Amino acid sequence: MLARLPGNGGVCMVTFVPAFVSQACRDWELEFGAEMERWGLDHRDYASRRQLRPEWAAAHPRPAATLSQVADHVDHVREVAGIEHVGIGGDFDGTDQLPDGLQDVSCYPALIAEMLARGWSEADCGQLASGNILRVMHEAQAAAQAISARRGPSRARIEDVDEPGSRVRLLSSPAPAEQPGAG
Repeated sequence: MLARLPGNGGVCMVTFVPAFVSQACRDWELEFGAEMERWGLDHRDYASRRQLRPEWAAAHPRPAATLSQVADHVDHVREVAGIEHVGIGGDFDGTDQLPDGLQDVSCYPALIAEMLARGWSEADCGQLASGNILRVMHEAQAAAQAISARRGPSRARIEDVDEPGSRVRLLSSPAPAEQPGAG
């Protein structure tokens, strides 16, 4: 997928989720998931994971990911997709643990300093920090304006585009008998 980004102009927003940037963290998560399965629990049940993880971690210390490992991922995306296709994703709401040195957005300057120390230029770091994602957002806005200029908003309803005989409805859509004037 990274190699295809230049073809569509996209940006890979690098996450800080430890299990995605550290093999030791990934292995710990897999071991915890396997233990949940042994307990007869679904390892994909995030409520159970959150409840049981502290007890598991007390007996099995959780490894920490590092800022350097995140920087390794940033470098990898750049090597495969190119500087125009990498951004900072953070994902602060997608994990209960963050890499050492990247606990919140106030730590972004440390990541930029790491990239500069690895030979990135200030312009490259500007693209990483905001330039690339802003380019994509501007391109999306321009595409939306071009589509709007060619045609108005769609008037299609989900009922109009469902397969014939399909009972699939949006949760917010009333059943046909409940529609105003139906009956």
